Amino acid sequence: MQTILESVAGSRRLTVDDKDSTLDLLETCLQEVPVYRWFLGEGASPEAYRWLAQAMFEMNIHGLHGVFDSDELIALVAVTEPDAPPVTVSEELKALNRHYMTSIHGFVDRFREFGQVCVDAAVPGAIDIPINAVHPDHRRRGLSVRLIEPVLEYARRRGVPVTGSTTHPHMSAFYSERGGSMYSEYKLTGGPTLWMHRWDPPLAGTSD
Repeated sequence: MQTILESVAGSRRLTVDDKDSTLDLLETCLQEVPVYRWFLGEGASPEAYRWLAQAMFEMNIHGLHGVFDSDELIALVAVTEPDAPPVTVSEELKALNRHYMTSIHGFVDRFREFGQVCVDAAVPGAIDIPINAVHPDHRRRGLSVRLIEPVLEYARRRGVPVTGSTTHPHMSAFYSERGGSMYSEYKLTGGPTLWMHRWDPPLAGTSD
């Protein structure tokens, strides 16, 4: 997987040793994303966002890449391939899951709805981009483009599609600007609209 983003300056694959810095970045960014505010409820505690950040970290650990400015993690992207190895959830996260999923009113129903929507809209054989996060202090510098373009190029060389979903209007517009066609749109119950985009490789026999 390192070959996907090796051309991006300051980037490397994230490991368990990067857990704290990754959770710091995700905790900051998740609070801005409509679907996560919907999951946790308005006014959710920082601890709840920290839990959600840890869940995302562990579930995507095999495909997490970060961009560093000196020693500071300023952006990250998660890339999930169809043949990605299974993940092992830590006992710590299992305990946190039990606590928050039972203590946040309506969380389980919202999680199931979101999960079913994603299953129904899944594109067979596609590479998925479940996370694309840039620290607020480092935005408008082209970091999102630098993260997503190598993934699209990697998929193009393999001849497979790429998918990316978002509930943030700005990110949906960004995906469209980068050539991602919106193939599914779903209004979550009492929550935001989920927009799903896909990039398809050139047809066989065409030039690019």
